[in-house]
Amino acid sequence: MKTEFLKAMGLNDEQISSIMAENGKDIEKYKKDVEKYKEQYEGTKESLDKANETIQSYKDMDIDSIKKSAEEWKSKYEADTSALNEQLAKKDYDYALNNYFSSMKFSSESARAGVIAQFKEKDFKLEDGKFVGAEEFINSLKEKDASAFVDESQNKQMPVFSKSTQSNTKQDTASSFNFNFSGVRPKPKEE
Repeated sequence: MKTEFLKAMGLNDEQISSIMAENGKDIEKYKKDVEKYKEQYEGTKESLDKANETIQSYKDMDIDSIKKSAEEWKSKYEADTSALNEQLAKKDYDYALNNYFSSMKFSSESARAGVIAQFKEKDFKLEDGKFVGAEEFINSLKEKDASAFVDESQNKQMPVFSKSTQSNTKQDTASSFNFNFSGVRPKPKEE
């Protein structure tokens, strides 16, 4: 979706920003899912290739070697699966962390990094895409160190000053009401 399309629909910049931000969240969510499935596929394919190699090597082994190799393979598979699940859980955690802090505005990048570091130290549990206890922690930080966060209520009512757009051209005084009416514009041709 492009901003030009939304502008053509008559939406203002604030509405366009909101729509684009929401669209960006959806895109990031799908990117995360694609990466997750790609990693699962690659991990599964690698395991299958190794299993096929091992099966091929079983043809030349004796029974005791096969049992030993099967146990080694089982242990390796469990370790690889555990490592892959940990890696996927870490990616989910990092994605949720970035998503959680994406809507917050900080006074500086250093403040943002500091808050995120403190947040990570607390090691909040991620349940159903939300951090348990995170809101209370952030609210307490906002009370203790308000200067690290941007207060959005102060930014919304900023006055706008500009120069006059009045021109020095001579006004047409032919009309008694000074409408500067220049006639009817022709209707555009329909194609």
